[in-house]
Amino acid sequence: MEKKRTRAQDAAKGIMIMSVVFFHCYIMTFEKPTDALASFNVLFAIFPFLLSSFFFYTGYNYQINSKSFKENVLRRAKQLLIPLVAAFVISAILISSMELIYDHGDIGARFHAIGNSILHGLMSDPLAVMIGFPKNGGEIYPLYLSLGLLWFLYALFICSVFFYLLVKFTNRRLEYLISVDIGLLILAFCIGQFVGIYLPYTVQCYPVILAIMLTAAYLRKSHFLNRRILSKKDSVHHAINMLVAEAIVVGTCLVCHYQFGALLTGSLPGGMFDPVMKGFDAIIAFVFSIVGTYFIHTLCRLIKHIPVVGISLQWIGNHSAMFYLFHPIFLDLAAIVIFQKKRMWGLGQAFFYVFVVVALLTGVCLLIDLIMKKKHFVSKTKEEMDNNKEAEDYDDDLDDIIVE
Repeated sequence: MEKKRTRAQDAAKGIMIMSVVFFHCYIMTFEKPTDALASFNVLFAIFPFLLSSFFFYTGYNYQINSKSFKENVLRRAKQLLIPLVAAFVISAILISSMELIYDHGDIGARFHAIGNSILHGLMSDPLAVMIGFPKNGGEIYPLYLSLGLLWFLYALFICSVFFYLLVKFTNRRLEYLISVDIGLLILAFCIGQFVGIYLPYTVQCYPVILAIMLTAAYLRKSHFLNRRILSKKDSVHHAINMLVAEAIVVGTCLVCHYQFGALLTGSLPGGMFDPVMKGFDAIIAFVFSIVGTYFIHTLCRLIKHIPVVGISLQWIGNHSAMFYLFHPIFLDLAAIVIFQKKRMWGLGQAFFYVFVVVALLTGVCLLIDLIMKKKHFVSKTKEEMDNNKEAEDYDDDLDDIIVE
């Protein structure tokens, strides 16, 4: 059976999750997130496909199995909904505790801000924007960010349910896939044009996410991301294709930015589309999921053998879920303990901020890995001892039989 994930994919996830962490750290260096976004558009044009690519990989890794629809959904619920609840509870407790300990001033105001942030996370960012929440009192950005990130998990679960219903049909013939994709993209465009771009629980993103996943599952059959590189000539060919793919991404971002005012075009940022483009960027997100993923994956195939770099990115990619769900906790910890909540203006300070947050995350992940390995070792040792004991009991019984 073909392996689901490759080293290149893990490395690509490592680059993408590091970009997500950097982007959020960069925002934290500004008093207003909108100021950070306004000054960051050219840099962000390099990787606007981050979340689209994560959804693409999810569909690409799917393999048709003998499990029923119900079994697939239950397995997916266990994979996504349990971490969602755990991340919500852990983030709410830890970040709220750090903020209350740090701020000895107006405790009532801090509780109010904590409540606003939790409600914001529960209702989803698009719904909060739509109703103008919060109307009174501030929010704690790391807590709001941490809970807001959970949209990815529940969106992925809901889209996975429809994915399991459709994937066998779309995988049969290319015509079936194209017809379904066109229908989903038209639906996404119509939602953006006529219904609104800020719907509860990121509903407006579901059609394009589903189209991305179905397309990726079909492209797996042709080894879209894993065609063999047999010679230097093949490497050059892939490198040229990779650069063309990225040129499409950057060129589209720049054109859309200057003509439509789109800031994070096609990136599915926070489950929202751009208010100016109103659905056009749903189509762009779909295109970026293909060309962007090809770029980042091919890049990682070419650099994965570089000493230290390749292994480091693969390790981060293997822990991408931990980095994604819990980096706001360490982002807040670094802001309180190391930076004393002082805003840092400039790109250099943002890189230092990222270094601190990633170092903290890495330390925790290594500790968890060590605990899990030790637990596995103890479990394996106990199992071997039980097997040996059973063998000894069998020998004793055999001796008794012989004596008799």
